Amino acid sequence: MTTQITAGRPRLRQLRDEAGWTQQQLADKLAHFAWMQHRTHPAVNADMVAKWERGVKGISPRYRTLLCQLFGVTAEQLGFTPTASPARHQPVQDPESLVSLLDDAANLLDQLGAAGTALAPQMLSAWKDTITSRRTMLGLLDPAATDPAGHARAATATLTDLEQLAQRYQALYPTADPAALLTPVTAHMRMATAALSRHHPAPQQRRLLRNLATVATLAGRLAHEDLGDAASGRSYYSLAADSAHQGHDYQTAAIALGYTAQLAHDQAMTAAALNHLSTALTHAQHAPTVTPWLASVQATICADSGDHATATQALDRAKHKTPQSGTQPLSLIDHSAAHLLATTGHIHLQAGDHDAARAALTAALDQLPPVARRSRILTLVALAIAEVRAGNLAAASRHAITAADLLHTTTYATGTIRLRAFRATAARPLDPQTLRTLDDHLAHLAA
Repeated sequence: MTTQITAGRPRLRQLRDEAGWTQQQLADKLAHFAWMQHRTHPAVNADMVAKWERGVKGISPRYRTLLCQLFGVTAEQLGFTPTASPARHQPVQDPESLVSLLDDAANLLDQLGAAGTALAPQMLSAWKDTITSRRTMLGLLDPAATDPAGHARAATATLTDLEQLAQRYQALYPTADPAALLTPVTAHMRMATAALSRHHPAPQQRRLLRNLATVATLAGRLAHEDLGDAASGRSYYSLAADSAHQGHDYQTAAIALGYTAQLAHDQAMTAAALNHLSTALTHAQHAPTVTPWLASVQATICADSGDHATATQALDRAKHKTPQSGTQPLSLIDHSAAHLLATTGHIHLQAGDHDAARAALTAALDQLPPVARRSRILTLVALAIAEVRAGNLAAASRHAITAADLLHTTTYATGTIRLRAFRATAARPLDPQTLRTLDDHLAHLAA
């Protein structure tokens, strides 16, 4: 879409005024948004914003896109007049996303409950490397979070506070923006680590270690699966496994090692993945409720490496006993019926039984709740692959595009990688229109 520059940008000024921001605050928030979303450092200041609003300086496509994303508007709504050329599809902002909380940390603290107040100073410290000025940092937090009472609350945060926060993170995980949620999670880990440096009775020390292990496991998932940062994910999982081991929490240790095995598998390190899995199964001897989930991980790794016999055996063990609700710490793993069906479909797909794969994956899709967007994306991509291999190109296109639509509103690096792989392998059989649509989606995800 080409645009026509008008004499001024009254709409930009109106949007800024409606948000209650000064020109400097808009510049700071734009810089912060660019860093958090794209890891770029735009050179924008109050003077540039003023020139944009007066029409003295044109807004480049780069800043135009950032402004549209920041305010959640289209280019036309921002004040650009389109030519006769058709408008391109604008990304839809997810109403459930927590991206906006980066500009309103008080809202995030509210969602974390009363115990979240304890995190305010730690969150301020966490943001200092990505915010462009102290003024912006202070603006991100509710003033009450930085007053003496807030700091006193942080200084006296109890172990119960930390445990309540860990439960709240897990509840927020399905719908939270990963980058937004990772901020309090990493602040929590620093707080728990600081608490561990002080003397505590042995039972309390073990609870702290288990709390740290639980939160570090979630941090690993956020970093690796959602944000695509494998190095950070590996570090968090290592911290989780070590802390759980010290706290005699064999179940969380096994879970952290299971996720470490998945990370190694994603990086095509099959031998390392199986070694981590073996260690996880050793820990699981003391926590058998996690064994079926580990078996499903093993089934996937073996199926992808071509060992279909072992994969089938592992899948049978995964189906042997499903842990009852409440036996897993904070639902750190998903071993639901839908997960088992999706795993079963993947095993059949890798073994070349496309009909069985489609049946299992379709059943999994039907059982997934709407909030399980990550699982839904992966299942849709797997189903698209199964349909392509079965020659049902229309169905494959429909599933792939649905997955791409979900990725517009869900920051999920693993899903994006899977969809890109599907696009690369399915290029020949799919029709050009479907490929163009997928390419448009993928270009937006890479932006």
